Amino acid sequence: MWRQARTGRTFAIWPSVPLRARLRARGRIVAVLAALSAAGLLVLSAPVWARDKIAAAQVTPAEAAYENPKQAVLLKRQISALAPQKKGVTDIYAIGVAGWATQDVFRKELDGALASIGRAPSLNGGTVRLINHPETAQAIPLASRQNFAAAVRAVGRIMDKEEDVLILFITSHGDAAGIGLQLPGILVNLGPAEVAAVLNKEGIKNRVVIVSACYAGIFVKPLENDNTIVLTAADAKSSSFGCVAGREWTYFGDAFFNQSLKPGTDFKRAFNNAKTLIEGWEKLDHVKPSNPQAHFGDALVRKLEPLFDATAQTGQ
Repeated sequence: MWRQARTGRTFAIWPSVPLRARLRARGRIVAVLAALSAAGLLVLSAPVWARDKIAAAQVTPAEAAYENPKQAVLLKRQISALAPQKKGVTDIYAIGVAGWATQDVFRKELDGALASIGRAPSLNGGTVRLINHPETAQAIPLASRQNFAAAVRAVGRIMDKEEDVLILFITSHGDAAGIGLQLPGILVNLGPAEVAAVLNKEGIKNRVVIVSACYAGIFVKPLENDNTIVLTAADAKSSSFGCVAGREWTYFGDAFFNQSLKPGTDFKRAFNNAKTLIEGWEKLDHVKPSNPQAHFGDALVRKLEPLFDATAQTGQ
């Protein structure tokens, strides 16, 4: 269905139906497949739509095509740019995932979000970007499940897992099973159990996980603990809004990163302010509330307090 956005432009609001069902109009990805093919990446003969939730240990033959030397080189380039861990300093590393190739709002939101985090508190350890988009296919590794796991492993080798913090930001379309990763010729699912398993396997203790997608609340329970902050654009049963072509941000990204996360503003205050903004926008649009969710692990909140205080004093 169609609704009027708060920006005055008309855009699609996805109905509350499963992600795969509402995206069966395969013509939408033809241009992306052609562009990625021109970029030298493998394109399968026809789209293959994931039918079931993919367990963390399983990689389908179609997915395996994207575990290749080109992807390894691109990922290594990102990892090599990370700063070495500094003893006695809380280094903050980030992994950003933009999963949907046919709408540039996710790529734009990823860049804007990482810039905002870099100012408050700071990304002194550096960032790894995984993006599904034809414009970045030659320079940035794809947002595949394999690259996600490899990025976490690589950051885990660099950081001090007791001392440092990993921020994971994921933006894409989502459904009740997880996040959609739209690769050339295939749509796969990255679910909360898999994200938790990958982080836990690598011993990433201190982590902030932010998910901007419909139904993103499914990520809270599998990840929450005393050393984890989880922020989601919606609860486990609701859609979020603004995820359409032509926009710079989704509603959640705009409210949280663009308008609330300022130097010296911690994640809890930024989230609470963003939630109020989103509620107002959704009332104007007459849509069902997305109901963003959050978990703030006390130990990590205390650990991050000095970093937010430092940026408040410098104003950077």
